[in-house]
Amino acid sequence: MPDSSPQLISISTLEEGGIPLRISATLFYAVMIMVVGQAFLFTILPPIGRQVGMADYQIGLVMSVHGLFMLFTGPMWGAASETWGRRRVIVIGGAVFAVSVVLFGLIVDAAISGLVSGMAVLWMLVGSRALFALGAGAVTPSAMALAADMSSPAMRLRAISMLTAATSTGAILGPSVSAFFTGFGLSAPFYIISVAGVLAVVLARIFLPKTRASISASSVRYSHLLKGPILKISISAVCFMIGTYGTFSVVGFFVQDRFSLDPVPAAQAMGVGLMCAAASNVFVQAFLLRRINQSAKVLIVIGVCVTLISIILLWFSATQTMFVIAMMCNGMGQGFSMPAINTSMSLAAGPDAQGRLAGISTSCQSIAFLLAPASAAAFYQVYPWLPFASGGVVTVIALILFLGTPIIDGRVLKTESTSARA
Repeated sequence: MPDSSPQLISISTLEEGGIPLRISATLFYAVMIMVVGQAFLFTILPPIGRQVGMADYQIGLVMSVHGLFMLFTGPMWGAASETWGRRRVIVIGGAVFAVSVVLFGLIVDAAISGLVSGMAVLWMLVGSRALFALGAGAVTPSAMALAADMSSPAMRLRAISMLTAATSTGAILGPSVSAFFTGFGLSAPFYIISVAGVLAVVLARIFLPKTRASISASSVRYSHLLKGPILKISISAVCFMIGTYGTFSVVGFFVQDRFSLDPVPAAQAMGVGLMCAAASNVFVQAFLLRRINQSAKVLIVIGVCVTLISIILLWFSATQTMFVIAMMCNGMGQGFSMPAINTSMSLAAGPDAQGRLAGISTSCQSIAFLLAPASAAAFYQVYPWLPFASGGVVTVIALILFLGTPIIDGRVLKTESTSARA
């Protein structure tokens, strides 16, 4: 018999309900802050790294470590959330996240002041990024799983879009925080974001419901999920994200070199570009997706094609205005494609495997973060055009794979559900 306590909600009883505002707002904020912690680093780390004497490939390595640890921690936390409860995992992850960001800021201060230098700086930054991944790897899949638990299949696209919009909002605020607070010092944004992470922990502890698994934690295994449509969509998504993340990871170098900017103006220009990209992403999800009655596959194909166009425009950007337009196109492409990709994977997994499915989705992003930044930075040092060319090629491969992949359509399920009630 289900527990009737208002503080203990069974996963199985949430499937047909809506998501209360206090819960959706808390999940939105928690995911957004995790992305803020990632997005602002893309903006600020290249000029910081160059100022403390790091090579471009070393900066790419620091970014890639996040992907290496998320590859393993995402599935681990996704499975743990099914036995420990979504809220507990989110609280633990948020606390680890806050500590990791503070440590990164302290290391940056020590490097700028000359207290540490050389390889010591590199490995200290790598260690703090690993801790960051441990925290973010807990929050994101658990939040996705809780949103899926609390939404019916017909409303899954809306629930997933809510968290994807949180990702986009974080991508807006991350560069904004970086652009504004770097005026107080290159390390200042780290301390601000850490405080925001503590707030996420407090809100999660107060507003998120306790959950208990209504199924055995071993009843749905990763080996069972990684078959058929989920595997095919995952491979296609990894290729797509490699093309995007690889390009994004060198944009900081590109802006500084193409427009001959000093570190702080480069970080600010990069921040403007990322803010515009994220704003166009939110516009697509908040307005266009609600008005375009197209299948998931069509939305994915549109998104991948627009992303490919953005990569081409980015390389040929001769002015900062063209750079901003290219970034806006990239945001639109992500806005069309990512909610449809995640929704299709969620629907293919079924109601009893949302935690593990969220872990798989996190791992897909992790693989892209692991492979793309370091390789793109190395390519950039050889030929600046090479990461853009390779990103375009990988994006084309993703388009071909998506065209040949069977994709479950949330819109079709919604139509069928409506017909059945009629």
